[in-house]
Amino acid sequence: MQIPTGNLDAIRDGIRAVLDPLTPAADTRPAADGAAGDLVLLARAFDQLMDVMERIEADSRVEGGTHTPHSSTAGDISELGEYALKLLDNLAAHLNEAAAREHNAGLAANFAVWIARHGGQIDTLAPVADALALLANRLTDPRDLEALNAIMAEISNAVSPVIREDLERINPGRPWRVLLLNRSIVATRSHNTAVMEEAFAFLTHYLPEDAARFFTEGMQQMDALDYPAQVRKVMEKYHRLWTLNRSLH
Repeated sequence: MQIPTGNLDAIRDGIRAVLDPLTPAADTRPAADGAAGDLVLLARAFDQLMDVMERIEADSRVEGGTHTPHSSTAGDISELGEYALKLLDNLAAHLNEAAAREHNAGLAANFAVWIARHGGQIDTLAPVADALALLANRLTDPRDLEALNAIMAEISNAVSPVIREDLERINPGRPWRVLLLNRSIVATRSHNTAVMEEAFAFLTHYLPEDAARFFTEGMQQMDALDYPAQVRKVMEKYHRLWTLNRSLH
């Protein structure tokens, strides 16, 4: 899985990489088997989706970023993104191999980047958060982690207000919480202190109840993994603010 770019060529290639291996198997099934028909419909739906996305990008280039009566609104982009994620969910039902499922997850992240960069909002976060977590576990180079953090920041900023309200706080596995915690972990592993500051500010604003534990565990990791001094300094600052200082009041 590669760092998502939101590039339409990459998305189209990714869809083909998942769908094409399924097509021969689907074609050999009996006509009564609905799986083959479902895959054909899915392929057509993805083709139509990509055509619409390409037209939106072409219109945006012609208009130079200005709004016209024919421009796609943020609501249009959001609906299109929601439709794309639903198609991926339908496609996932046909996937058995772990590699194909991982590739499908990567597409969810790519669609999310595209939505964010075109002014839409993300209303279905679970597959996106899962994909980013999977990718974060694959990366080790600080530069790659810094690039991934930038993508996670874009996506975080595009998440719908309803999800940001975080009303389901009783669920520790909720996608919004998973995304923000993972973003802060990725920022720390990037060793970029400016990136850490930005991610930590976002985390403490939206998940203040998780802050003390996160920074306490972060300090434990500083020792266990021998992080650079500048990284430790930022972690110590937030640990002091959210644990030591607060315990005195």
